[in-house]
Parts: sequence; C-alpha cells; structure tokens
Amino acid sequence: MDTNQEKKDVNSLADANQNTEANSKNEEQSEQKKDVSSFDSEGTLDINLEEPIEKSPADEKQSKTIRTIVIAVLLLLPIVYIFYKTTGNSTPGVEQATNQTQKIDIASYENAAKSAPTYSNFLNLSNAYINSGMAAKAIDPLNKAIILNPTAAAAYNNLGFAYSILQQYKKGIEFGERAVQLDSTFQLAKNNLNWARTEQKKLFAAIETMEKTPENKRDNAFYMANGLLYLKVQDYDKSIEVWNKILVTDPKNEGALINLGVAYMSKFQYDEAVKTFKKAIDANSSDQLAKNNLAWALDEKSKADSLAQKSKVGALKK
Repeated sequence: MDTNQEKKDVNSLADANQNTEANSKNEEQSEQKKDVSSFDSEGTLDINLEEPIEKSPADEKQSKTIRTIVIAVLLLLPIVYIFYKTTGNSTPGVEQATNQTQKIDIASYENAAKSAPTYSNFLNLSNAYINSGMAAKAIDPLNKAIILNPTAAAAYNNLGFAYSILQQYKKGIEFGERAVQLDSTFQLAKNNLNWARTEQKKLFAAIETMEKTPENKRDNAFYMANGLLYLKVQDYDKSIEVWNKILVTDPKNEGALINLGVAYMSKFQYDEAVKTFKKAIDANSSDQLAKNNLAWALDEKSKADSLAQKSKVGALKK
C-alpha cells in the first residue's frame, strides 16, 4: 500500500494529531513542545507533594527531584498492569481521531477489528486507544497492522508514538526511525521522533547527574529514583541492581519490591517477577498494586508456558 495514500484514506495519527502541541506540522513547533507528556523539564512526573521532606538548602533542588521521582515509581510503574488490563491513564497532547469532544466509542473500533481484521481497522483501533489515553493497548493492534502491511509508515509512527507515551523511548525511537525510513516526507513521524529523542536525552542527563551524588548521600529515596531512571532507558539489569541495594537494609520495602518485579517482567523473567510481587504482598497484604501486578505476572507466565509447550509439541511431531 502506498504510504502517502494510506495517510489520506485511513484515520491515522498523522491526521488525528494535526492540531496538537505534541505533533505540530513544522519542526519549529516540534522543538517547542512542552505539554506532550505529563513530565516536566527534569524528566520527572509533575506531582505536587503535600508534605515536603525537609532538606538542607544545599540539597533542596536534588531533594525535590528525588522525591518527585519516588512518587513516580509508586504511581507509574505498578500501573503497567492497569494499562494492559483495564482502561489505562489519560494521555495529554493527543486529540480524538474524530476531532469531536464526545467520548470515543472504543467498543465499535474493537468490534470492527474483530469482525474484519484489516490493516485499516487495526490502525483505527490503535488511534482510538491512544486518543483515549490507553497507549499500551494500542501496541497489539499496531503489531497486527504491521504484519498485514510491513511497509506502512503510519503504523510504525503510531507504534513509536505509543511507546514514547509509555516512556519507552528506545522503542519509540526505533519505530519512529522506521516510519521516517519508509516515508521521508512524513513530517509528523519526524516530529514524534525528535520528541522521543529529546525525552530520552533528558533521562540520560538525569542519570549522569544522579551518578555524581556522593555515596554518603545515597539513601533509599535516591535508589528508588535512580532505579526508575534506569528502567525508563530500558537498562533493566541496572535498575534491578539499584533496587536490590534498598532490600539489603530494608528487605520488606514494598515499593522497591514492586518496582523490582516490574523490571523482571520487562526482562520476561516471570518466575522472578512472581516471587518478587509475592514478597511485596507479604510486606503489605493490603497493597492492591502489588496484587494487580502479581495477577499480571501470573497471566503472562501462563501465556509464555503455554506457548513453550505448544512449541515443544510441534518440535516432537516433526
């Protein structure tokens, strides 16, 4: 399918985002995007703390950043399960595909994709999810769309944008670059790619700054924040190493355990993730986030085990 024609015929994000701050029509507006995500200039969640922790004046700036990222750890990472299993969180900076104010009828898009699993229907479903703040749910239909049309620049653009919304910038950049390779005139894809690269640079800069912190000032709050940054740049081994430092002195730290479990899930180490989430529940039996993540881990482990068993049976038949 011709990529230029597909952007005209299909309700892709190339059309859906024409008027958003995150997806401007020109490079200058792209560089000025500040509201496309819920992250501030420091690359941390913009959350107001009701009870600030007192720090010395010299440490106040660093303290604010660390406290903010710590809350991001507790609120953002465990919600991975919710993204995949329910409705997810709202995503700023993306307009509805219909350019109307009423709520998108996601069920109709889901039914269309189910009854007629075509490239266009999968792409439209991905738009509905992203425009409704469910970027993670857009990934599956986009992968299916790409299988049906491997040269579809719009699908790769949407996939890269979805991963970037989820702060998985490495994947966002990868798929954004693929979209631009397929269609060098696709300005929206270029804008999204530039945004993902900029946000990733912020994360690496934040890591570099934190690594300069003296050892005697690296407390649990520091390790929580540091581990989150490594997770966001998809250095899962480093995030696991960092969060395990908390457990050395505080083995029942449920926040560290939950985040550690998410890191194991990112590495597809389901057995380790299950054990870690169970430890978090043992530490606090009322922690619903830990319970949700455990259910998520068990579900993914079951799928992986089933697939492995089918592959084994298939190999025996041969």
